[in-house]
Amino acid sequence: MTTAHHEVSNANSNGGITICFLLIIFHFISIIIPVVTMIIESRSIQKLLYWLFNVISPSINAQVIITYLLAKKSRLCNLITNPLSTSNLPTKLLKSIGDDTIEWNIGILVLHILLFLLILIIIDSGLLQLSFSCLYKSNFDENQLDDDVLAERHRVLNNETNSSHNEEHIDHLTVNNLVKYYPIRKVLAVNHLTFGARRGEAFGLLGYNGAGKTTTFRIVVGDLMSTQGTAYIDEQNVHRRIRSTRHLGYCPQENCSMDFLTVQDSLYLLARIRGIKPSRIKSIVETISSLFLLNPFLNNYIHELSGGTKRRLHTAIALIGPPLVAILDEPTTGVDPNARQQMQEIFLNAIKAKLTIILTSHSMDECERVCNRLGIMVRGQLACLGTIQHLKSKFGQGYTIEIKVRSIDNDTNTITIQNVQAFLLSQKQYHVEIKETTQSTGLFQIGGSTPAELFQLLEENKQRLNIETYTISQTTLEQIFLSFGKQIRATDDIEIVNENDLDDLLPLIRAHCEYHHQAEQVPLLNDDAFMSVARVLIANINQEGFQLIVRDFKD
Repeated sequence: MTTAHHEVSNANSNGGITICFLLIIFHFISIIIPVVTMIIESRSIQKLLYWLFNVISPSINAQVIITYLLAKKSRLCNLITNPLSTSNLPTKLLKSIGDDTIEWNIGILVLHILLFLLILIIIDSGLLQLSFSCLYKSNFDENQLDDDVLAERHRVLNNETNSSHNEEHIDHLTVNNLVKYYPIRKVLAVNHLTFGARRGEAFGLLGYNGAGKTTTFRIVVGDLMSTQGTAYIDEQNVHRRIRSTRHLGYCPQENCSMDFLTVQDSLYLLARIRGIKPSRIKSIVETISSLFLLNPFLNNYIHELSGGTKRRLHTAIALIGPPLVAILDEPTTGVDPNARQQMQEIFLNAIKAKLTIILTSHSMDECERVCNRLGIMVRGQLACLGTIQHLKSKFGQGYTIEIKVRSIDNDTNTITIQNVQAFLLSQKQYHVEIKETTQSTGLFQIGGSTPAELFQLLEENKQRLNIETYTISQTTLEQIFLSFGKQIRATDDIEIVNENDLDDLLPLIRAHCEYHHQAEQVPLLNDDAFMSVARVLIANINQEGFQLIVRDFKD
């Protein structure tokens, strides 16, 4: 299973520390118990404490059993328990009290085994998730979703695709009404996320940091328990069927390799975990090493590799097998252009081989080249969904025109660019936005038009405006992505005022003004007057200016 590296890292950082801490506490208690039983004169209280700690702590109970067995079977322990020996006190203190025998300790051991087995079954069966879901009060309204996102939600929840007999249309991965809520921090990381990825499809999941992409991936691979909802791989619940994870490949966002292994050892290990036949492992490792340009590093330890090479290794591990579904969380980050292009070719060939890929990337060009469909996440939910061309047509803000004028002299160029700019602004039927101008070039965003109309307009006025060359291009995916980012920032700034945080913000504004007016020694109003004026200013300030103020405070 390709998530092994990631799970081992989490166990070392979280679970391992907790377990060690508990073992130290229990061991300390086991040392204290004999002393306490000697101090307390009441026999009944001694027995009560003794059995209470044996029931509470499995390690103490196991220590009693092991000590008893050693005392009975070891000649050395028999010598130690000799009454003539002065060193027999520890063993005497660990012996059973009164008429109680070791059978009671063995019975407690069996109860511990059954109890922890029951807890494991509860966790793996998803019953624990149901109890945690009660802590989350949902106010989700699906009517606020985008039309395409809502249609995808209904398709998945109604199981419309998987009822089809055509295997090409079956979802290999289904994310079903997924919710992840952190009650302590009161953070809703994933908000009723629902989508499906078909066989042979590359589904791109984009979003700013904190949008919930990595949290979604960790839930899908079984690394996190969801608050509500679940995910299905080949129609098998990832939280209830361990077999479903065998069909899953995962390249995490952060490198989680076992540094004491070489590259070749890692590939061989994961191939065996995948269940590949021993006779095929060597050829598969050689093939995937060649595809990901890892041959020069096969005998290198992983900690010796560069960041880009580690990303290639993680992606290779995710695709070894191959799995039915590969989840790739920014696989090409830090990879050089040549290797990045090679990896994109591998992704395209994997899609042709009917592998389902879920991809996140900060490279819009990579997403446009690889992905069949795209979704942009905002606050744990999809803000849009569809093919790249569909998103450009729906959310694009017209077309971008880049114009270059003939070079005669600097003064003429400046006048000509101004003429082009004035001409475009005079076209009232279009929405014209000036992006950038230089002495000989201009970049303009024009909405409310078609390419044919723009070509006709520029061709008819090409000579008069002294235009040498021009290009007309559609709104890029990156521009659409950035437009959603602007909406996020705008909403965040509005929420700061709406959530009655103004009283906390105004002192910062006053300090800001005092700092900038100190050099001019401009007198400021008193506190009450300043607060009144500041409230009026913030109520009427434009959104861009408010963003600048907030960003200045954060810096």
